[in-house]
Amino acid sequence: MSAWAQTVTGRALEYEEPVFTAEHLFTEIGHGLSLIARFAGQTDIAYSVAQHSVLMAESALDETGDGELAAHCLLHDGHEALVGDRPRPMAEAVAQEARIRCAARFASQAAAAVVVAVFQDAEARVKARLDAAIWQAAGLDEPTSRIAALVKSYDLRALATEKRDLMRPAPRPWNERIEASPPLRLRQGRIRPWPPAIAEERFAAALTALCPDAAKAAGRTLSEGAA
Repeated sequence: MSAWAQTVTGRALEYEEPVFTAEHLFTEIGHGLSLIARFAGQTDIAYSVAQHSVLMAESALDETGDGELAAHCLLHDGHEALVGDRPRPMAEAVAQEARIRCAARFASQAAAAVVVAVFQDAEARVKARLDAAIWQAAGLDEPTSRIAALVKSYDLRALATEKRDLMRPAPRPWNERIEASPPLRLRQGRIRPWPPAIAEERFAAALTALCPDAAKAAGRTLSEGAA
C-alpha cells in the first residue's frame, strides 16, 4: 500500500500518484500554506509560506510583467502544504548526521555519500511529483530552465528580505548567496506578517489573477478569489 495523507478536505492524497483539482489549489494548497510558518516559527510573529509565495509572485510580476513566472513563484512551495517546510539548516544538519553515521557503519565515506544521495533524491522525487500535479491543476507547463532559475533567484531574494525584515540581528553571517542577494521590491515597504486568514485570502486572489483558467474551473472569480 502506497503512502498517503488525509487532506483538510477529507480526501486521501497518494504520494506516489498525487492528484489535485483546481479547487484543491485553493482549499488544500493555499489553506495549508497559510498555516505553515517559515523559519520553523523562529520569528516574533508567525510568517507563513503563503505570504512568502505571494510576495515573490508580486515582485516577479511587477519587475518583469511575466505572468507565467509569477504563477510559478506563487506555487513554487506548493508541495509544502503536504510535506511541511523544513528549514534549510535542518536539512543540512540531517544530511551531515547521516553521512557521519553511514561512514561509521559502512567504514567508507564513498558509501555514506551514496546512501545520503539516495535519500535526498527520493525526497526530491516525492516533492517533484507533487509539484507536477499542482502545475497540472493550475494549467501551467513545467517551468523552463529559464523560469526555474528565475524562481530560485526570487526565492533567494525573498529570503534576504525576510532576514532583513523579520529576524533579529544575525549572530553570524548567513549563506553567502543569501547575503549577496538584493531584497525583493515590495509593494508596501517592509514585510509585515499577515494572519493566516489574510494570507489564505491573498494567496487565493493571486492564484485567481495568475491562473484564470484554474480559477474558472474552481468556480472562482477575481472579485471572490478567496471566497
